[in-house]
Amino acid sequence: MRLLTHFANQTIAQRFSDFLYLQKIETRIDPEEDGTMGLWVFSDDDIPHVKVLLEKYLQNPNAPEYLAAVPRASQQKFEDEKKAAVSRSIDIRTQWRRPPFQIGPITLTMIILCVGIAILSQLGRYTQIISPLFITDYQISGNYLEWRKGLPEIMQGQIWRLFTPIFIHFGFFHLLFNMLWLKDLGGMLERHEGALLLVSQILIIGMLSNLAQYFWSGPSFGGMSGVVYGFLGYIWIREKFDPAAKLSLNPSVVTMMIVWFFLCLTGFMGPVANAAHAGGLGTGMLWGFLAAQISKQRH
Repeated sequence: MRLLTHFANQTIAQRFSDFLYLQKIETRIDPEEDGTMGLWVFSDDDIPHVKVLLEKYLQNPNAPEYLAAVPRASQQKFEDEKKAAVSRSIDIRTQWRRPPFQIGPITLTMIILCVGIAILSQLGRYTQIISPLFITDYQISGNYLEWRKGLPEIMQGQIWRLFTPIFIHFGFFHLLFNMLWLKDLGGMLERHEGALLLVSQILIIGMLSNLAQYFWSGPSFGGMSGVVYGFLGYIWIREKFDPAAKLSLNPSVVTMMIVWFFLCLTGFMGPVANAAHAGGLGTGMLWGFLAAQISKQRH
């Protein structure tokens, strides 16, 4: 998909898009930061033909053939959507042998590790089993946590502690929600962006979100939520600023994660790694914005 041109307003842009739809040319309109409307053409093969049509259109956007295209395109889209709905229902009945979802090896490995560690530690009850996974060792003295400052274990070479808190979970729902979000968001990134980017994001977002939580409240924390909020931020901003990216968020997933984010901030859910959530989300958003700018420059 490639950005072809900008229109001053949505009416002019939509009229041309409807006209192209009748020519079997798929397009997408997105608002830009300067208030204009960007027209994206899905197939690069259509670009030369669309440029010719665009030149003619700009000479007289109010020509009868373009005005008539709007209601005709609306009717055609309605009919096409009905056909697609029928096709989808047939696919569901005839492809019942297929697995319910496809998940990449990196995403699957992360889920297995998290679930396995949760089982071994009885969801964090036996901290002695998972003590090497915490960012630093600590002990409980009365109502207080005690630990040595300066991350001494990491400074002595236990670098894995920067990352491994993401594998620790302290409750069934803590584990369940994180694994569902990891499957959806991590699986999407692995399919469309590749395993290398997914591993890079897990390591970098995981490390930064862990450090944020450590400096905010100490070493007694764990969970994949900082990473999955990083995925959310990356996909959200990348989709917004780079429509050509094959990334899209399910609105229900976004709503649930945002509601959960603010609900945790209230303290109603008990002790939650809010700094890890915020650090992961901010890192992902920045990563998504930079990736979108690099992608636009390449195009």
